Amino acid sequence: MADHQPRFIKVAKYTITSTPAGLKTALLRLIIYGALIYLLAEFLKWNVKQEAASNKFSEDSAVEYVQSILLLLSSTVFLYTSFKYRSLFPLSFALFAFMMASLIREQDAFLDEHVYDGAWQTGAFSLLILASLLIYRKKAIFFSNLNNFVHQFSFGILLSGIVTTYIFARLYGRKVFWMAVMETQYVRDVKNVSEESLELFGYALILIASVEFYLFAHAKNIEIELKTHQAQSSFPISA
Repeated sequence: MADHQPRFIKVAKYTITSTPAGLKTALLRLIIYGALIYLLAEFLKWNVKQEAASNKFSEDSAVEYVQSILLLLSSTVFLYTSFKYRSLFPLSFALFAFMMASLIREQDAFLDEHVYDGAWQTGAFSLLILASLLIYRKKAIFFSNLNNFVHQFSFGILLSGIVTTYIFARLYGRKVFWMAVMETQYVRDVKNVSEESLELFGYALILIASVEFYLFAHAKNIEIELKTHQAQSSFPISA
């Protein structure tokens, strides 16, 4: 007796793995990201030799410019991701806004001198308010994005970068701490070099996180497309 129960045929079977996937991928990440950190360390060594005595890593130093470049690159990656992968737009744009606000904050001296005093606050807080309004309007999508993101490799790197730059570096660079370390031989340059180097490392982690976030968004987009393809390709066939 023929079985007339409907059967479903799927065109193909796909497996989506989250990043980082596999030993080769992990090794490639180690090489690329390790090379980035090495280059930054060499840059710091070169720059500290170029700076004049008693003025190392000041507001106009090359280190400050590189920090701004790293923030700009991170912001660009998050912004590009927000428009390329619309399913992650609220989260991507929020991350872009945070990074761009940090970049504006880094330009405070320039903006105060060439625009008006307090210009960076206007720019940074306006952007953050815009991002907050967008999150509020799309809060369901945002929290869904965030729930997926916190389980990703990129989230761990981003969290490490934020904690390093915005919390530990600030506390580590306190004058009272360095005065206790060097006592009567306190030298401001030592504090500046140490603090700014740590901030640069944190910004590098954030840049790495932005790249990993893009890879996560790309993988998520492929997963959505494959699920849609599978749903459209499944059809009942009678025996």
